[in-house]
Amino acid sequence: MWGRRMSREDYYSLLGIDRHAPEREVKKAYYALARELHPDRARSPEEARANAEKLATISKAYNTLKDPAKRAEYDSGLAGKGPAGANAPVKSGPGVSPAAAASGASGPAVPAAPPPAPMSGGAGQQPVKVSASEIAGARVVTAQKAFVKGMEFYKSADFKKALPFFEAAVNNDPDSEAHYHMKFAICLMRTKGSFTRAVQAAERAVQMDTYNLEFKLGLGEIYETVGITSKAIKVYQDVLKWDAENERAKFRLQQLEAAESKKNPGVLAKILPTFFGKK
Repeated sequence: MWGRRMSREDYYSLLGIDRHAPEREVKKAYYALARELHPDRARSPEEARANAEKLATISKAYNTLKDPAKRAEYDSGLAGKGPAGANAPVKSGPGVSPAAAASGASGPAVPAAPPPAPMSGGAGQQPVKVSASEIAGARVVTAQKAFVKGMEFYKSADFKKALPFFEAAVNNDPDSEAHYHMKFAICLMRTKGSFTRAVQAAERAVQMDTYNLEFKLGLGEIYETVGITSKAIKVYQDVLKWDAENERAKFRLQQLEAAESKKNPGVLAKILPTFFGKK
């Protein structure tokens, strides 16, 4: 399926759901596939690029089906076509498609707004119309390519070069992938950028993927770095609720306990419940 051009009816089959699946199932299916295909799991640059293409495809499907208006428009195009609809040709207009334009991007440039339709060049010529779904799809592809490039620098600890690519990923596709926000936050901290933006990005990542303990731990450490100790404590406590043996959360709490006991020995018991030696 990945080797051929995706037809309109593939949106549902790509995510492994039926046409009447509620929004929560659409989201659940997408995140399961996104975790499986995420570039962090790739064992080689070639596999990372292949996974990026697959993830861009399912992201386009997800961004259509998660939005009620886009999904209704998409479904209306399938109505009355039956099984043959899967083989219906995809219509295309003249000129370069948004996806093609995105694939040719050489840097982390972020479009400020969807491009307007070109004006007619003369008599008999019609403006090239680009649908909102095509623009959204192009931005998803741009974000994915920027993220993959950013990961190349990130894995070599060149956080300064990785930062603009992660920022491009976040700006082009802010709602699909929590990893974009967390990597952006980490790079902001490592390069001593805006701590406010780092906190916001890390909080956004946790909000998007509330069951990811690595994101929670990252957020807790960012809170510590910027001096928001009370929030860091709450994050580590929350991690231990899900994983009582998490050594990283235990260690950070021990460090905070030692620091707080020196500063405020009388109030420590009020803000830091004992987790150790207790089920």
